[in-house]
Amino acid sequence: MDPIDKEEYAPDASSETSSPAMRDPPVGYGNPPMQRRFKSGQSGNQRGRPRGSKNWKTVVREIANEMHVVIEDGCQRRRSTLELMLIALRNGMAEGNVRAFRAYRKYLEKYDPRPTNPKGGYLVVPAVMTEEEARAEGEKLNAEACARRAAQSQKES
Repeated sequence: MDPIDKEEYAPDASSETSSPAMRDPPVGYGNPPMQRRFKSGQSGNQRGRPRGSKNWKTVVREIANEMHVVIEDGCQRRRSTLELMLIALRNGMAEGNVRAFRAYRKYLEKYDPRPTNPKGGYLVVPAVMTEEEARAEGEKLNAEACARRAAQSQKES
């Protein structure tokens, strides 16, 4: 008897119909089984953050910009929560509260515009100039500036 005639070697009906295109895709990390994948148009976190709810940054911004009516020197004024907080820090700092001073200084360092450096400057050199031409132009401008300073010092004395 030929081994091919035995039932164990007979081709299976399922193996004849299954081609590489009809097989289930591989299952593993990043490839869940087809039955467990999300349906199209459906979120994986259906009970997640509801629409319209605000994150912390938005809540803090709204509270900081909230306006309050306060009485200063007998007059009613509208001030934001942020302004009132900074005024309280300033007043605490004036009373000698070290923590208020540190917090106020931290806000000043963060939001105070930095002064520009008066000694710094830019040298703009056209691209068509060679290095020697640019150096000569710079020396010429430097000599003119020195001459102006000398003339100005003679006027003052």
